[in-house]
Amino acid sequence: MDIAKLNHHPNTFIKMKRKDILYINIKNLLTLRYLFIFTALLCIKDAVGQLNLNFNDGNINTVKWVGNNIDFVINTSGQLQLKASGAGESSLFTKYKVPADSLQYDLYFKLQFAPSNDNYGKIYLFTDNVIESVANGYYLRLGENGSNDAIQVWKLTNGTSQLMGSGASGALSLDPADARVRFKIYRDGMWIMATDYNGNTILEEDLVFSDQNFILQDSMYFGVYCKYTATRIDKFFFDDIVVKTVERDTSAPIIVNTEVINDTQLKVVFSESLESTTASNFANYTVDNGLGSPDNVIYMSSKPQEVVLNFTSQPIKSGINYTLTVQNVRDKSNNHRTQKVNFVFSTRPTVGDIVISEVLTNPYSGGSDFIEIYNKSDKFIKLDSLTLRNAQRNENRVIRTPEILYPGEYMAISQNVEFLKSTYAPPTSARFLEATIPTFNVSEANISIMSVLNGKTVTIDSFDYRENMHFVLIDEKKGVSLERINLNGTTNDANNWHSASTLVKFATPGYKNSNQNAISENNNIGLTPDKKVFSPNGDGFDDFVLLNYTLEKPGYLATIKIFDAEGFPVYDLTNNFLLGTEGAVKWDGIDAEGNIVKIGMYIIYCRLFHTDGDIIESKNVVVAAQNF
Repeated sequence: MDIAKLNHHPNTFIKMKRKDILYINIKNLLTLRYLFIFTALLCIKDAVGQLNLNFNDGNINTVKWVGNNIDFVINTSGQLQLKASGAGESSLFTKYKVPADSLQYDLYFKLQFAPSNDNYGKIYLFTDNVIESVANGYYLRLGENGSNDAIQVWKLTNGTSQLMGSGASGALSLDPADARVRFKIYRDGMWIMATDYNGNTILEEDLVFSDQNFILQDSMYFGVYCKYTATRIDKFFFDDIVVKTVERDTSAPIIVNTEVINDTQLKVVFSESLESTTASNFANYTVDNGLGSPDNVIYMSSKPQEVVLNFTSQPIKSGINYTLTVQNVRDKSNNHRTQKVNFVFSTRPTVGDIVISEVLTNPYSGGSDFIEIYNKSDKFIKLDSLTLRNAQRNENRVIRTPEILYPGEYMAISQNVEFLKSTYAPPTSARFLEATIPTFNVSEANISIMSVLNGKTVTIDSFDYRENMHFVLIDEKKGVSLERINLNGTTNDANNWHSASTLVKFATPGYKNSNQNAISENNNIGLTPDKKVFSPNGDGFDDFVLLNYTLEKPGYLATIKIFDAEGFPVYDLTNNFLLGTEGAVKWDGIDAEGNIVKIGMYIIYCRLFHTDGDIIESKNVVVAAQNF
C-alpha cells in the first residue's frame, strides 16, 4: 500500500481482504500516522522471537517494524539512527516474544544533545499497543527541561502514565546524553536498573523499585520514540537491544581498573556489585614490595563496584611496580576468585626529575618541531597537565595525556609523530606523544617545561636555545636537532649541546641521544679530556673532546689553548671562562680559521685561576684522527 499517495487523497476508501472485505473511511481515523500503524499491524506476525537487535548487518528490515520507518536508518556504526526530514515526532515498534521467566533487558542509547521538553526520547520496553494513549506496559523517558534529566521508568495502564522511579539525577543533562542500561526484572515485581553513563560496560546499580502488579503478555512491542526540533533530526541513536531470561550468575567479580588516588589510597573497580562484608574486609587485599594489607577499606553502597584501600601506616611509593592480590571478595551471588593486578603510583614532576634532552626547531618541510624529555629520577612521572612554553612567543601548551614516563625513559613530543618516525627511522623502543606544542623560533627560543605543584606553577627545566649552538660545519641546519650531551649537566651550558649525528639522520626522537656516549664521569681536580682520540668529521663517532672538570670550589676562571705537536697555537678555546664546580668544556676540532684541524697530535693547555690566588695548570695530549 502506498501511504504517500494516500496523503494526497484524504477521502479515498481503502479496500483490503482479511477473511471478509473491510472498508475504512480515513476521516474516521485520528491521523494518517495511526492509519500507517494500523494497516501495518494487519500484516505483522504476532511475534518474531525474543529480542536481539545489534544492527551490525546494516539491514533495518531484519525484523518487522511498525511506525515511521522512513525516518530511521541503520548507520555505518551499526546503530539505529533517526534520519528525519524536518522537525516533528517519529516512532518505530517491533513485536517480540517475552521470556516466561525473569528478564534481563540490555540496551544502549545516545542523544547527541542536552535533552529538553522539545527534544527528548522514549524507549518502550514493553507495550501491548503502539498507540500510547490506550496502551499497557512500561517505557523509559530520556530528557526533560532543566538540569535534573534522568532515566525515568514509567508504567502505562490503559494509556495513563505513572512514574515508577528515576536513575541518577542530572545523568542525562549533558551533551551527549548517553548510557548503557541493564534491567533485571523479576516475576515477583522487583526491578533493578544498572547503568554506565560513559556508554561502556562498567555498570553500576542505579535504581531499584518494586511493582507488585507486574504482569506481561506473552508478546509485546519494543519501540523508540523521538521528539525533535529541526536541529536534532539526526541526533538520536539506539543499539545493542537484547531481551533474555535472567541467567544464574556464576562469574566472579573481576578487577577492571585500579587508580592510585594519592600515596595512601588505592581505588579498585570491579566488574559488578560486591557483597559488602567481604568487600570491606582488609585481609582480603595484599600488596607486595612491603606494602602489605591496607589499614582499612572504604566501601559504599552508592558505589557497589568500588573499594578504596587506605595504606596510612606504609605509604605507596612512586617508582615501584606493585602487585595487588585480591581473594575472597564476593559478588551478591557468592562468586569469588583469587586475582592479581599490577599498579604504579605516578606523580607530577618536581625540579630535577625530568630534563629537556633534545629539541628540533627547524624541521624539514611538511614536518613539525619536537621537544624530547628524559626522566632522570627514580619516579613514575605523570605527564598529564605538563605545560610547554616558548617565552619569546609567550605561547603555552598544556599536555593532556594518561601517559607515564618511567625512570630512564625518553619521550619525544610533537604534533606530527608519524613524520618523525618516517623521517628519522627511530627504533621500536622509542616513545612518542602526539600533542600540540608551542611553535619554536628557528634562530633562538626559550623552551620551558612547567608543572603545577601544590597549586603553584613551577618551572621544571628551561633551555635557552640558539641556532649557533649547532656544529659550525653544518651549513644546512633544517631537520637537524640539538642533543643534550650530559643529562646531569647544566641545561644552559652551550658546551652541553651538540648537533645530532649524520648516522641517525640528524635526530634521535624518543630514544638515547647519538652524542650521549661521549660522557664519562671524572672526579679528578682540574680539566681532563674524556678521550685520547677523536675524529671531528661530523659522522657521529667521537666528533668532539669534552674536557670534564670537578672543582673543590666555584669561581675558577679557565683559559684553554690548543697547540699542535710543534707547539704552534691552533685555537683559543676559552679566555677567563667562569666555571662552576663541575661540568665540561667542548672542543669540536675547529681551529681559529673555522676549519677542521688536520690529522695529528694536539696539546690542550688549561690554566685555572681563582681570585683567592689558587692556580691549577694541566696539559693533555689528544689525537685528531680520521675514521675509516
